[in-house]
Amino acid sequence: MTDWKLRGTQPQFERIRSLPEQHVPEDIFAMLLLAIACLIGTRLGTYLVLLPVIMVKQVTGQSLQAFYESPGFFAIKLYLTLVSIAVTLLICRVIECRPLRTAGITKHRCVRDYLIGMVLGFVMFAATLGMAKAAGAVQPGTQDAERNIPLMLLIASGWMIQGFSEEFTFRGFMMMSAGTYKKPWLAVIFNAVIFGAVHITNNGASLSGVLNVALFGVTMSLYMLRTDSIWGPAAVHTVWNWAQGSFFGLKVSGLNAGPAVLRFEQTGAAEWMGGGAFGLEAGLGTTIVLVVVGVILLCFVPQRKTEYPESAEA
Repeated sequence: MTDWKLRGTQPQFERIRSLPEQHVPEDIFAMLLLAIACLIGTRLGTYLVLLPVIMVKQVTGQSLQAFYESPGFFAIKLYLTLVSIAVTLLICRVIECRPLRTAGITKHRCVRDYLIGMVLGFVMFAATLGMAKAAGAVQPGTQDAERNIPLMLLIASGWMIQGFSEEFTFRGFMMMSAGTYKKPWLAVIFNAVIFGAVHITNNGASLSGVLNVALFGVTMSLYMLRTDSIWGPAAVHTVWNWAQGSFFGLKVSGLNAGPAVLRFEQTGAAEWMGGGAFGLEAGLGTTIVLVVVGVILLCFVPQRKTEYPESAEA
């Protein structure tokens, strides 16, 4: 029977409710304030980490704008998402007093889940790119004259950190906390709306782009709830971004991702599919792929029922 109401996910939230020492907010408004505090703390922490570098650049008279636009800085930004992981970890463990297992972080099946997520992420973006190319929105462009392999490897590992950090923050923390005392669908929508909203300030942000980012949040929420694990969504998120920016050379949520294995470019035609300055994530192809995957997860993927021995808890 199709579990479109997500009743089968209740044990995951009950796992949190049953903790004797947990302090997850029961009021959704209080949960929103905690989520905002997490985002503000991440932004401030990131700025503090970057401040010494900025000061050195200013003292030595180097151009900050050139630094911000360099591929090296893009790699730094990916690694700075470690700040987000630290802030989220602090909230989950110290403020809410819940173990990482309740955020979907477990050693049980983690490798298999991650590998499946990697394949799914690449297939999802390849399908999106295929539709955009068929519509004439993208075409193969001029390949990079020189590929900086060390930088490309650095960025690839940075995508792994960035993909995990956003899934941990939005799905592992915000969704699971919101669903502790509210309905699962409210928790899904809650984290997805915030996830979409934080992308409003990205370069070339548009209504369709922000809505698709929120839809991505819904799809990854369903993936995490169905598998009772964060590793699949984290891998999809990582490979989706890596394939988009570092393999096919396209913009990632309006951002240039530096050197790429291949190089595709937007033609300016069929913008409804190409997504404009925000990139393919604002196009109809992304919407179609996310809806299809979301429906499959909701209606056809069986709910994983897991009982973990203490040795598998994380």
